[in-house]
Amino acid sequence: MSERHDVDKHGDLVAELLDIFKQQGFEILGVSESGLGYPRTTPLYNDGYGDQEDKAPDIYAYDGKRKAYIIGEAKTGAGDFETEHALTQYNVYTDQTHQRGGGKIYLYVIVPASKVPEFNSLITHYIHREYWGNLLLVSSKRWQE
Repeated sequence: MSERHDVDKHGDLVAELLDIFKQQGFEILGVSESGLGYPRTTPLYNDGYGDQEDKAPDIYAYDGKRKAYIIGEAKTGAGDFETEHALTQYNVYTDQTHQRGGGKIYLYVIVPASKVPEFNSLITHYIHREYWGNLLLVSSKRWQE
């Protein structure tokens, strides 16, 4: 699979997750992909995980019903599940609390449908059990491979 194809697939997954967030009524605060009409996401603080770098999610949103912030991340399954960058992202994103008021933050990760078992296996072994309730795995309807 070409690198260009992976970039296109990632962009498609971000757009699909953005559509899901809008259907859920989430207020979209930022998106990593340019040209979608939203401000760019800003990096979230890394409190000492992995590569030590702050990480900007693909989507940052607010769920008024739960009064919670939502982090959206897209993974293609083409070698991007277990990189140092990705493992740092999972830890940084699940460790977040909102700066004002300490509200809960949820992480939604969208992957191609065929990659759900692989990602589930990884995440249950890598992410601490106390964070599982803050993580929602989304199976792509657009990407089956």
